[in-house]
Amino acid sequence: MSSLIRATSLQGIDTLISEFGGDPHEIMQNCNINNVDFKNLDNQYLPYRDYAGLLEYCAFKFNCSSFGLKLASRQNFDILGHVAIAAKSSTNLGDALTWVIKYLHLHSPALSLNSHPLENDKSVFLSFEINLKPLPHISQVIELTIGLALAVIKKLSNNRCKPINIFLPKKLSTNTRAYNTYFGCNIIEHRNSAGIVISKSDLTLELDHPELNKVKAALSFLANNKEHTQPLPNQVSALIRPMLPIYQCSNQTISAALGMHPRTLHRELIKHNTSFIKLKDATRRALADHYLAQNQFTISTISELLGYQEQATLSVNVKRWFGCSPRAYRTKKMLN
Repeated sequence: MSSLIRATSLQGIDTLISEFGGDPHEIMQNCNINNVDFKNLDNQYLPYRDYAGLLEYCAFKFNCSSFGLKLASRQNFDILGHVAIAAKSSTNLGDALTWVIKYLHLHSPALSLNSHPLENDKSVFLSFEINLKPLPHISQVIELTIGLALAVIKKLSNNRCKPINIFLPKKLSTNTRAYNTYFGCNIIEHRNSAGIVISKSDLTLELDHPELNKVKAALSFLANNKEHTQPLPNQVSALIRPMLPIYQCSNQTISAALGMHPRTLHRELIKHNTSFIKLKDATRRALADHYLAQNQFTISTISELLGYQEQATLSVNVKRWFGCSPRAYRTKKMLN
């Protein structure tokens, strides 16, 4: 189950593929997705890797770099089932997001949503992570996820919650009109974490139309399933990623985001046989490995994404991690 996603995430893809002139059945078979009953998606699951691969395949086949966003516009919050019902019954936006954060794993354990206060403490970063190793190509599935999440946030708040920034892990194509039109805010490319930045005050916005129908059954279902709780090292690593490029990744900022004193964080991490320094180094190593496998990231860009003031520092650490220079390691990754 750890790498599956509910088939409700395919909502609308059959008609979208048809509109592009493709055959949904043939395309899905080419992506190892078989026997999907579009009339009964609620009770079906598929591998997350195949789902992500399907979106990338469609974007390439139909020469549509915004395929994920187009699919997002055809989907709605209800694909999350009981989680959506519980969230829509909340009194405010913050409570609704808490339901999703706690129970998104019931939709797909491969996907997680985290909420991080940013350094000014006036805004909140809602970040999505794909919990798969090695990481597949995720551009389209991330865009779909963020696009759908933004649409849901706007609908729940009756369009009162406006995004401040959108973080995307890729470089946008030359035609950015589709992205600017959909998101309606500043888009920051090439970030370690993908997500939405909103004002912290928006979390208190009351929901205008709480979902009352079927709430009791939904809450009963969720009560019988465990909340998603990340071990402390995972929480720290998730906070490190967005903080690296803005040079705010210190023991003090991370512990503050977790509501801890730095010494308390240090003691708690020791219980997990690790430390802040080790987690920061491991996060940088994993990001370097991921970025060096892709030609779209220059060595200079990777250095900035990992929070290094000088490119030479990246070179020293890549040699320590992988035994060769960044360019040599990139060549090696490309040949494999």
